Amino acid sequence: MSYLRSYQEILDQIDSINPVEYQKSRNHLEGAVTKLSPYISRGVITLPQVRDRVLAQYTTEQSEKLIQELAWREYFQNVWWEKVDGIFSDLRFPRDNWQHDELVTAILNADTGITVMDDVIRNLYDTGYMHNHARLWLAAIATNIAGAHWHTMGKWLYYHLIDGDLASNFLSWQWVAGTSVSKQYTVNQDLINAWSSEQQDDTWLSLEREVTLTMPIPEHLTMHEPFNFVMEYPVSTAETVSGADVCLYTPWTLNPEWRKDDECRRVLVFDALWFDRYPVSPDVRDFIVRQGQTVIPNLEVYSGYIDDLPGVYNTNQLHLLNHQTNQHWPGHRDALERLYPSVTGYYQSFFAYWQAVLKQAS
Repeated sequence: MSYLRSYQEILDQIDSINPVEYQKSRNHLEGAVTKLSPYISRGVITLPQVRDRVLAQYTTEQSEKLIQELAWREYFQNVWWEKVDGIFSDLRFPRDNWQHDELVTAILNADTGITVMDDVIRNLYDTGYMHNHARLWLAAIATNIAGAHWHTMGKWLYYHLIDGDLASNFLSWQWVAGTSVSKQYTVNQDLINAWSSEQQDDTWLSLEREVTLTMPIPEHLTMHEPFNFVMEYPVSTAETVSGADVCLYTPWTLNPEWRKDDECRRVLVFDALWFDRYPVSPDVRDFIVRQGQTVIPNLEVYSGYIDDLPGVYNTNQLHLLNHQTNQHWPGHRDALERLYPSVTGYYQSFFAYWQAVLKQAS
C-alpha cells in the first residue's frame, strides 16, 4: 500500500510538481512523472484542481505539456460518455488479424526476454503501478507483435492497476492497436533503451520499429492462456440505509471535498454490474477501500448490485457524483468538475479535441 496518501499529502504532491522537468523527462521510466494517477483515477482529486494548483506556481507556457496530458484523460472520458459500451470494442478501424483473444503467457510470467518489460511487469504485480510509456510498449508487444486481442490483454492490465480507469485503459489499448486511430503504435529495443536505464542488445526486438508489424511472431510470445481472473469483493459493512441521508461513491468518485459538510451516511459501492465484468485484484480492491477511507471519514462499503443495497429506494436523501458507471443508480446527481466543460461531444482523435480546446481558449 505504498501509494496510500492523506488528502493533504496528495495536495503537497501536486504542489511539488515541476512541469518544466516533467516535459523534459516524462517519457523516461525514471523521469519526473507526477505519480498522481491513482488519486486522479479514483476521483480523490480533480483535473482542474491539479491544473490550477500548478498554474499558481508556473506559467501556462511552462505547464502546457502537463496540462495537455491531463486533457488526454478528459478526452478519454468524453469518448466514454459518447460511445458508452462502444469503447470496449473496435471503435473506428476493426481488425480481423488477431491470432487469439487470450493472454500472452510470457507477459503474464514476466518472461518476455526484454529486461525492462519483465521488470515493469514484476513491479506492476508488486505495486499496482506502471509507467505510461511502458504501458504503450507492453500493449504494442501484446497486440501488434504477439497478435493478442487488445480487449483481453487490457482486462489483464486493468485487473492489476491501482489507477485503473476503464476509459483511459481500454482506449489507450485501442490507440496502440490501431482500432481507434488508423496507425498501429510500434516499439523496438532501441526505443526501450532510449527511455530506460537498461541497455539491452541482440533481442527479438532489435530491429526497425515498422518491421515489428510484419515479422513472424517470436517463439517466445506464441504461448497464450485464457483470462481466468474473478472479482473477490470486499466485505459489506453498510447496513440498511432506509430513512437516512446518503452519499454514494463509486471507486472513481472518492472526492473528499464533495458534500463534505453534509451530515450523511457515506457508502462506497462496488457495483457487481461492473466488477463482475471487469474484476480487479485483491490488492487493487484493498487500495480502493483504504484510500477511500483515508480521505473520507466513516466511509462504509457495499458490495453487490445497487438494487440490493438495503433501503436504497427508501432513503431520506440520496446523492451521488455523476459517473458512467452509476447511470442506473437512483438519487440526485451532482456534476463532476471538468477541465474544459465547454468542449463536449465525440472527437475522432485527441488532436481534433485539442484543437477545439485551443479554439475555445483563443
